[in-house]
Amino acid sequence: MDLTINGANQQYLSNLQTVQSQINLAQAQLSSGYRLQQASDDPTAIGQIYELQTQIAFNQQTQTNLTGAQSELSAADTALQSAIQAVQSAVSIASQGATSTSTAQEQANLAIEAQGIQQTLVSLSQTQVNGHYIFSGDDDTQPSYQLDPTQPNGVLQLIAPTNTRVIQDVNGASIATARTAEQIFDAQDASGNPVSGNVFAAINSLVTALQSNDQTAIAAASDALNAAGTYLNGQLAFYGEAEDRVSGAAQLAQMFLVQEQSNLGQVQDTNVPSAALALTQAQTQQQAALSVEAKIQQEPNLFSLLA
Repeated sequence: MDLTINGANQQYLSNLQTVQSQINLAQAQLSSGYRLQQASDDPTAIGQIYELQTQIAFNQQTQTNLTGAQSELSAADTALQSAIQAVQSAVSIASQGATSTSTAQEQANLAIEAQGIQQTLVSLSQTQVNGHYIFSGDDDTQPSYQLDPTQPNGVLQLIAPTNTRVIQDVNGASIATARTAEQIFDAQDASGNPVSGNVFAAINSLVTALQSNDQTAIAAASDALNAAGTYLNGQLAFYGEAEDRVSGAAQLAQMFLVQEQSNLGQVQDTNVPSAALALTQAQTQQQAALSVEAKIQQEPNLFSLLA
């Protein structure tokens, strides 16, 4: 008996296998959401997918960095505004102390208020975000200053930090986002001496003048505090500009991310209507083929007639 499969049967089985493969692919595409189930489905698209995935990962990390920078910039902005208000309060105290009618006791009381402002300013220089001292530059695990009345400016500098901190946008452009407490509160010349605008020196000079009931020194301290207020406003402007740049960079990163995700979807994701149509057509072909096979098997043949 000849059990070989003739050419027509071989073609039928091959077609049936092709249809089943089409069904399997369409079902996998619809269930996974991905157009490609293996590299051989579209080898040229694999490189595009990897490149887009890399770009998206980079963009998402950039956005994370920008979000962290925004938090620190916002905290710095708030701290500087508080520092400016504190200096303005100190100027008001100096104005009260500069009057010739102030008694020694009144001067002593004003000195205590000034000391409270001094403590506030030192605390602001120690501002933290998520456990990091944002005015300590690269060494953000500790504050730069602490209050110390024995020091010439009323504070002890704990570290002299470097400040190399910048952040990059999605195009690789660098944005400076931080200044140190030394730059903000303790402006110095090349020899380390206080210069005009030095906040710590100005507030300490007021405390000392009030404690000494020295009218001339109080007036000088008032001038120094006004200069410190102007200087702090300049520092605030730096942070305002940095906030604007980081905000713009975040918006740009989000725009790029949306575009990159759209591009990836076009290459990688299943076209649901097309896959559903392909599945329906393949299932229809399969059912038609199986129906034809069933009819052929039901037709009488020579052996059935002889039975």
